[in-house]
Amino acid sequence: MIISSWSSWRPAIVALPLFLLALAAAGRAEEPSPAVAAPDSVAWAPAVSPAPPDTTTRRVRPFLVMARSAIVPGWGQVYNRQPLKAVVVVAGEGFLTYKIFQELRGENDAIDRQVAAATPEELLAAQADEIDHRNRKTDWIWWTAAAHLLQMADAYVDAHFLNFDAEFGPADAWSDSRGARRVTLSLRIRF
Repeated sequence: MIISSWSSWRPAIVALPLFLLALAAAGRAEEPSPAVAAPDSVAWAPAVSPAPPDTTTRRVRPFLVMARSAIVPGWGQVYNRQPLKAVVVVAGEGFLTYKIFQELRGENDAIDRQVAAATPEELLAAQADEIDHRNRKTDWIWWTAAAHLLQMADAYVDAHFLNFDAEFGPADAWSDSRGARRVTLSLRIRF
């Protein structure tokens, strides 16, 4: 049986998140089993201190981060904990998309002017405008595709370096690698 109308899918779509929430709540609500008295052989064992909190870094799969960025621009940057870069990505791709639609509107206006042209000169001018807007629209589409691929690559590379904590360069400008203070003298000559 094939279900083809939205109204037949709506109850299932609404019920699925509720079902998942109920499962999650049921998993957390399980009470541990009551403590069983330890046998005498364990009663004299020394107390074990609790383990330290987990200090491992989170595992990141760069390909999935890149896939997130492919689906929604900036999502990979947000996942990589770089919200400023995500804002730049969203603003940049939003601007490029706006320019595409602006040129599309100009192209459609030129087509409308072709239909309403009364003289051959008006027709030629409208055709030239249409070609010009179509070419600019194509350019903006290419720029948008390039920007999208670039932000996907950025999310992929940043995901590889997410747990990388090395610092490059001197730790302190006033000390050398051993921590001893240093004095520098510079001379600048301008011609």
